[in-house]
Amino acid sequence: MNCISRNCLLLVVLTCLFPFFVFAEIPAGYYDDAVGKSGEDLQKSLSTILNDANDVGYNGLWNLYKTTDRRSDGKVWDMYSDVTNYTFGTDQCGSYGVEGDCYNREHSVPKSWFNKQSPMVSDIWHVYPTDGKINGMRSNNPFGEVGSGASSSKNEFSKWGKCVTPGYSGTVFEPNDEYKGDFARTYFYFATRYQSQINNWGGIFISSYPHIVGWQLNMLLRWHEQDPVSQKELDRNEAVYDSRQGNRNPFIDYPELVDLIFGDSRNIPFMPDGGDAPYIEAPRNGSTVDMGIASVNSSSSVTVQLSVRGRNIESAVSVEVGGNDSECFSVNRRELTADEVNNGTTVELAYRSSVVGSHEAVLEISGGGLKSPIIVNLKGQAIDDFVALPAKDITKNSFVAVWTPKSEATDYELNVWYDDYSSSAPEKDILDVTFSSKPDSWTYEGYTNIESGKLRLGSGSDDGSAISPVVDLSADDVSITVEASPYKTTDNSVLYILVDDEPVDEISLPEGTVTKTIPFKGGTKSSKITFKAEKDHRVYLHSVKVKSGGGSTPVVLDGYPRRVGDVNEYMVSDLTPAVQYHYTVTPYIGEEAQSVSNTISVSTWSAAVDDMEADRVLIFTSGNVLHILNAPMNTVASWYTMDGRLCGSRILHSEEVEWELPEGIYIVRVVSPSLHNTVRVHSSR
Repeated sequence: MNCISRNCLLLVVLTCLFPFFVFAEIPAGYYDDAVGKSGEDLQKSLSTILNDANDVGYNGLWNLYKTTDRRSDGKVWDMYSDVTNYTFGTDQCGSYGVEGDCYNREHSVPKSWFNKQSPMVSDIWHVYPTDGKINGMRSNNPFGEVGSGASSSKNEFSKWGKCVTPGYSGTVFEPNDEYKGDFARTYFYFATRYQSQINNWGGIFISSYPHIVGWQLNMLLRWHEQDPVSQKELDRNEAVYDSRQGNRNPFIDYPELVDLIFGDSRNIPFMPDGGDAPYIEAPRNGSTVDMGIASVNSSSSVTVQLSVRGRNIESAVSVEVGGNDSECFSVNRRELTADEVNNGTTVELAYRSSVVGSHEAVLEISGGGLKSPIIVNLKGQAIDDFVALPAKDITKNSFVAVWTPKSEATDYELNVWYDDYSSSAPEKDILDVTFSSKPDSWTYEGYTNIESGKLRLGSGSDDGSAISPVVDLSADDVSITVEASPYKTTDNSVLYILVDDEPVDEISLPEGTVTKTIPFKGGTKSSKITFKAEKDHRVYLHSVKVKSGGGSTPVVLDGYPRRVGDVNEYMVSDLTPAVQYHYTVTPYIGEEAQSVSNTISVSTWSAAVDDMEADRVLIFTSGNVLHILNAPMNTVASWYTMDGRLCGSRILHSEEVEWELPEGIYIVRVVSPSLHNTVRVHSSR
């Protein structure tokens, strides 16, 4: 029997009044480059630190195990079986038949998920010595939790079978409770070190931050909390660092990093020394300020107010613009005092160009005792085309419509309208599926597989189809909304959509994720929808939404369209609160109308906004526009589906912000060091 367990260790510690539970000292300066960073920036900085390591090679692991995974009795420390007493070297697997025959090298992150690439294939932080038989039973299934009746190793130490963890229903491997935290911190290490390399991998790792699929992340966070860092992990951390590989697991050194990168504190900077070091809280290092669109025909600059706020700043801070297109950008203040930064202040950024094109620069904040500069990316687009711009000065009953100048234009015609939904049938959800797992109510033909939270259709040699259960498509106003992406950009992927075996549409997927809504008529009360990809033209199907009803009739405001003269903005007033309006602008040269502009949507504020307390954050929707008022500068706003999937996140550079959400119900979370507010909102057109 494996004679060292966490329970045994705890008994020894309690008996000896804690003299042997020693925390080794973290090497001075090892994590310096991560200090003061938060969220994704923190993960990226740790990735750079962790990749300063040697690849020991797959065969080199056998020798490293002698110090990294040695029990106190000198035997191999096996985390899959509690009945093994393996001798290093002597009991290495060739072949095995039953539990207890030999030990081998277990990729806790299966190597098939990352195509056996280096250095992942020989990274000792996730390749452990384990019993050969139980390793084989684990196969390449993800970690998870199983129900009663599952298969197990001896003494039910490890188990495998159908997953009961919410969000996944396939076969999983459940390690023993005493090692669940170990494996959770292993996965946090893996997602962090290899964050820049994760791209269309199999298993539970995804290319977007924080790089672990939702259902697995929730479980690993729970395992991390329930099974804290043990002395075994502390000792292994030192042994790996002292070995030829030579790097550490930061989630063992600083368990709070888990919450800062993967949990609810992603906006909080990492301050391992207790928070006395100078750091910039806002703007976030690596963040981007999009200055928007400027016209080369206008002498006016586009401006944005940027909050600068720090802690423990010791002296004056320099604020400088640099980079390729620095001549297009400027900042109104190039030096800020320590008191200004510590108390929070604002600088104004400006963008203007006489040359058409996209422009990029960087804003560098340095000095004040900071260990490294804060770099903020700046971007803007200068155009010669005529376009309508986002409205400004929005209130509960007015806004100012804005547009670029048009060469030789002598007048502009403004049109304003809203959408009337009162004459439409009520919206009805018929089907709403996100393919983080295979729904049991669907049927599948050919090659289909869940990969990185998406349903793959097709392989190199087989077609693949997913067929919905029976749905009522008899209404005349049905719409099918599909989100999909190519398996590879070289696949020339096409998603075919059929209803009752009759073709409805086909969506070409050259690159990236595509969302398309398809109006449909002609279904029955017992229709089925098929989504199909052909062999060698493989597709990832992300989600499918089917609904009926909704719709609207445009209603033009009284007095519009109207000619407003040779101006580039105009106030629209006498509006109704919390209504989404739309506008276009048509330039005139003399009496000859030119091409009409793009359409801009803008929502008036709620009638309650003027009466709200100044320090209260307000989160609400009008139509499909999300509004956030009174949020501190550089607050992080994130929105999630009701099942917990992260849809998007952005940094707020203004106290009043708005953006459009797809139709649906969302959880919106607004977080800063001084507030944490979560609400549920409904977005509808």
